[in-house]
Amino acid sequence: MKLIFYLFVFSQLINLVDVLAEKIKKKPSEAQIKWEKVRDEKSNNLKEIIWKSYNNEPYFENKNTNNTENNSNEILLNTKIDKIKFNNQKKNKQELLEIQPHIPLNNFLSSDDFIISSSWVSAFSGGAAGGTGHQNYGLEFHYGLSDYSLISLYVSEADDPLYNLIEGELIPNNWASIAFAYKRQILESEDSKNSLSFASSLEYWVFSSGGDNKKSIYNEINNSVGLDRHEKFIYSFSLPFNSQLNNQTEFSFVPGLTFIPDKVGDKNIGNNFYGNNYFLATGLNFDIATNFKLISSYTYLFGPGNNSFDKNLNFKRKSIYNYGFNWDVSPIFGIEGKITNGYGLTPSTSLLTIPSGNKPLYYIGGNYKPFLEDTKFFPLDKKNELLLFGGLTVENALFPEKGISQVALNYDDKGNLFASYGYSLSNVFQLEVTTGSFNKVNLSNLNNSNLQSIYLNENNFNYRFGGKLLIFSPQKNDLFWMTLRTSLGRNEGSNHQGYMYSELLNTFRINDWLAFNVSPKYFFSGVESFGGVGISSNINLLENFQFIPEINASLKNNSDFNSTYAFRYSYAQDRSIDLYFSNAAGIQDIGQLLENKEFKFGMKLNFLY
Repeated sequence: MKLIFYLFVFSQLINLVDVLAEKIKKKPSEAQIKWEKVRDEKSNNLKEIIWKSYNNEPYFENKNTNNTENNSNEILLNTKIDKIKFNNQKKNKQELLEIQPHIPLNNFLSSDDFIISSSWVSAFSGGAAGGTGHQNYGLEFHYGLSDYSLISLYVSEADDPLYNLIEGELIPNNWASIAFAYKRQILESEDSKNSLSFASSLEYWVFSSGGDNKKSIYNEINNSVGLDRHEKFIYSFSLPFNSQLNNQTEFSFVPGLTFIPDKVGDKNIGNNFYGNNYFLATGLNFDIATNFKLISSYTYLFGPGNNSFDKNLNFKRKSIYNYGFNWDVSPIFGIEGKITNGYGLTPSTSLLTIPSGNKPLYYIGGNYKPFLEDTKFFPLDKKNELLLFGGLTVENALFPEKGISQVALNYDDKGNLFASYGYSLSNVFQLEVTTGSFNKVNLSNLNNSNLQSIYLNENNFNYRFGGKLLIFSPQKNDLFWMTLRTSLGRNEGSNHQGYMYSELLNTFRINDWLAFNVSPKYFFSGVESFGGVGISSNINLLENFQFIPEINASLKNNSDFNSTYAFRYSYAQDRSIDLYFSNAAGIQDIGQLLENKEFKFGMKLNFLY
């Protein structure tokens, strides 16, 4: 249930963010100045200005041209001005705080500013356990103690079994870590282009192996089975050096060391864990645009310990690579994507590869900076306000502005029950959480029996976590709305099988009473993967009353086709009710692409606040 824990923590942090952000923005009240353009119809008819010296004093001569002291002062002043300009450029570019947790950069937050980041790293397959991937989840909080010192909190957890079979067995594995880190600048060049800092971390790491009828990998002396759980404090130090080569390129050079035990438990013959490591990391950041940069790094380990082990439990030393991008979608929200073989998400564990292997992994992260100003939008037209409540089996591309929460409750006569919560962290990004269960699903297509038994079975409990990223909007002078939506999660009732669901939502305003939506979709899982498309319309019958027809088709062999017909009534500006008739398996993610044998009646309640 790690996602539920993270979502609870994240929701509390969001509430804290709003309070602090408002305090930061508020200033002492002042009398409002109103500027007014004054048109002067009369001309002063000034004659040509003639410049003369007063009392023959040489005011316009260049005095002290040979004064060495004045020239030195002028050079010093110009240097200071260049430094101020460079610092302002860096602040406007919102530099990264780190390339990877073990590769901090000499960039800091202003005093009392903070950033919240979330991350997810995964293999491209689930390995021996199957599923969509072998994942590690992380959450970070960075706080500026001063303009040149930073404290950070990292939380991460991975609970998938080992990636490879060990002696033909699938071994349960769990990592959970809480890390506290501190970074302080110790040197900076006069022009601010070169700097050196000191960084350190202290971490509490809980890891376990084995379980019922499964032998722990830390047991080397006998064949007894059972859970083997360990708790250790680990720590790290580094000296990041950064050099701004030009306006677009920054180079990083980071020597450091990590302290991890080389033995755990009392059932070991020799070293059965990672051990201490000295490392040298190099990084390169290149700005493609003011809000988009390429990032890369390479870390070489000198030992004496290791950072990887294989399916035969042989420990090895592997270099860690990382390359990708960072995109500030808006000033307050950014996303990061990269390919790496570093599995850990804390400063001391990010040198480690995936447990029992060394595989390329994909990393997805997001960061939230509430102390900055968000992307500005034009006000939404009244005719589009009902679109903010979303769709049913076909979503539209709109969502509420920053700071608005969105809640939906859905129930139908077959007993399907779902609830969803969305919070707009920015005008261009909404965070989503969905939970609920399918009931009495009777799919038309017998070829989908595998999907039904794993994701829509009886007594299931599904939870989903994801977000919407707005790409185009008429509120910022685009022709139509386009939003990328992705969610991931699992069914707790079927061996924790998970799936990823993505869709590209497009909404077009045809005229005052008609909006058209088209949504290409893709379902990805360890069981099956396929695409689909959804099409719908929002037809305004009255100002507060809509008819919403929807259809979905899966694009695969023996494809499914379903339809939904709904009426929406908005009984208040921020509330509405949908009554619908549908043969979709459900209105949440996978249910949208599957066809049920029977039609069902349902109701969906929508709230904004």
